[in-house]
Amino acid sequence: MRRWDSGAFVFWALCLLWLLVNLFQAGLTELDPDEAYYWMYAHKLDWGYFDHPPVVALVIRLGTLLASGELGVRLGFTLLQAASFYFIWLLAGQPTERKEALTLIGLLAAMPMLEAYGFVATPDGPLLFFSALFFYLCQLFLKHRGSWLYTLALGAGMAGLLYSKYHGVLLIFFILLSNLKLLRRPDFYLASAFGFLLFFPHLYWQYTHGFPSFLYHLKGRDDAYELKFTLTYLLNQAVIFSPLLFPLLIRALWERPVKGEQGRAFLFVIYGFWAFFFYASFKGHVEPQWTAILSIPIVLLLYRQSQLSERFGRWVRLLSAITVVLLLLARTELAFNWAGTRSEFNRRQWVYQLKEAAGGRPVLFQNSYRDASKYAFYAGVPAYTFTDVDYRRNQFDIWDWETALHDRTVLIGGKQSWRCAECRELELTRKTFKVQAAEGFQAAQKAGMRFREPLPDTWRPGQQVSARIVLSNPYPYDIHFGKGTLPLQLGTVFYRDAVARSTPPARLMPEGALLPAGDSIEVLASFTVPDSLAGPYQFGIGIQWGSLPPLLNSKLVDVSVGQ
Repeated sequence: MRRWDSGAFVFWALCLLWLLVNLFQAGLTELDPDEAYYWMYAHKLDWGYFDHPPVVALVIRLGTLLASGELGVRLGFTLLQAASFYFIWLLAGQPTERKEALTLIGLLAAMPMLEAYGFVATPDGPLLFFSALFFYLCQLFLKHRGSWLYTLALGAGMAGLLYSKYHGVLLIFFILLSNLKLLRRPDFYLASAFGFLLFFPHLYWQYTHGFPSFLYHLKGRDDAYELKFTLTYLLNQAVIFSPLLFPLLIRALWERPVKGEQGRAFLFVIYGFWAFFFYASFKGHVEPQWTAILSIPIVLLLYRQSQLSERFGRWVRLLSAITVVLLLLARTELAFNWAGTRSEFNRRQWVYQLKEAAGGRPVLFQNSYRDASKYAFYAGVPAYTFTDVDYRRNQFDIWDWETALHDRTVLIGGKQSWRCAECRELELTRKTFKVQAAEGFQAAQKAGMRFREPLPDTWRPGQQVSARIVLSNPYPYDIHFGKGTLPLQLGTVFYRDAVARSTPPARLMPEGALLPAGDSIEVLASFTVPDSLAGPYQFGIGIQWGSLPPLLNSKLVDVSVGQ
């Protein structure tokens, strides 16, 4: 038999070609801001991060030890995808015929999610690898009952899923739901216990940091419902699993070509993920990649149906080929931007322009961990961000890197919504900031605030409210209120439906207070309840620099504003 007639040779030859394409793409394509953010993770390896578990940081760190620039950031992800294809090949039965191998590799290449996560550095890459591995380990675990090796391997696979992305718990749950007989097997409990033991360091990290990731993912993403959330979610499912192949997928789901425990698991995972995130769309926007795991069972279902029906297989190969050509054109545009499309993969010029405008001063971005991360990567200097009441918290709120800015002259890179008299608007390539140099900057983002006594729960519009506040300084330096170009002061916030509705300033007594390093003081804060408010709110207080919006440094308390 000639080599090109061997299914295994054809499959792995094309996989090698795909790996080379991904490596070139990884080195030629500009980083997305989220990738730069995860690159920031890799600077300080830990058992957890605000947004995600730590595997994404570890993979980036290992890649940067072997290569530099964009390729170093993405290298580990391209290799992980090649490894994941090995397990998908095993799950497909190790196709021996050339036509079968072409069908399988064509389906893999036609999945937009697999195309993207073959070179993009996000947690979804490791998640897809561990998903393929977990599907295969489940198969071995069911076949080799009582095997210590496969029991411990299954537990390690569970931990790998969870260390990659929290969505991995859904895969474990739906596979278990598809085969409840597992609950009668002691070795399944042993595998689960081993997985929990491996995952415990991350749970302990969450505990010591106040469970930031869990609180954010469970509560921090809720938005007021809009019909577009659900419609966009449904449309995205057809797009991310190839619009051309999606009608064939519907038929394959109806035909159920994969039988037995594996086929049942595939169906439970597909329908389970779709149902779960359909429900999630009623609570807020659902990102397309949240169902990326489904690329694996979908490919295997379509592949198996192609084996059973020659006519179906011809359509799969034809539509896969068309999809691959279209995806390669899109990837070429990402790398070279010949058509001039505007995306985050080709807009770094603003970084160099802002660095020149900064004139050697550190840049502190308002409400943008993405801009700060991309600036740090392409400018080659540290960058910083702060989170005020109009934005969500992120990993920068856990790190203490802002201490490097204390008492220095800092360039504030503000949003266009910043209402400031002294700042200027800086128009850059595809980016605009309001900027102002802040001399004698007081870095105090993590200053603690608590109300000395309980606040009244009912206020009137226009009412003057005074509250005694205990300020605590966790930093190794003194904090001066009223010092610098953008003097530190207090501000308040009224939230409703997780949106800051009003941020009236507060007067601090004594003015120009000094908050000693590692110590606490008691001050009096007074403010006026805005006339525009009415009804229930959550009230908090925080620091602010000059005319910038306040941060939230206190816990929120429930209040009601009435006549």
